[in-house]
Amino acid sequence: MKFELAPTGTATLLEQLSDFIPDGFINELVAVRGGRGRRRHWPSAQLYRLLLLTLLTPAHSFNLMLHLLPEQRSWRKFAHVPNRYRLPVASPLHDFRAALGVAGWRRVNQFLLAPLLETLSPDRQAVGLIDATDLPAATSADKKS
Repeated sequence: MKFELAPTGTATLLEQLSDFIPDGFINELVAVRGGRGRRRHWPSAQLYRLLLLTLLTPAHSFNLMLHLLPEQRSWRKFAHVPNRYRLPVASPLHDFRAALGVAGWRRVNQFLLAPLLETLSPDRQAVGLIDATDLPAATSADKKS
């Protein structure tokens, strides 16, 4: 059985991917804290889905995505935002991204990969690639001349 994903930016792709997002895990990973400070009106899973929209749609910035969100029903459905008039602003998305951090993104990736890795045979040979996202870039922009 062959499973093909729809093209990026389509409503079909969002429907295909929606079931794979671990909303409960994300809500536990970045729990809403009570107490002083700015009150968060949006659950972590909704904010995570909104962040994903910037990767899965042609809107590659928070501001553009939030500007287009009222007219895009499939985007709101994917992000579980039912009301086109009550939408988040960019600051909760930035705060959530900061709260999740690099370690949080890695934990979500590990959670998503665990079922896939369990199905693989331990005798199967594999190839490992170095992820260079955490390595500093080799630039000379900061050197004094």
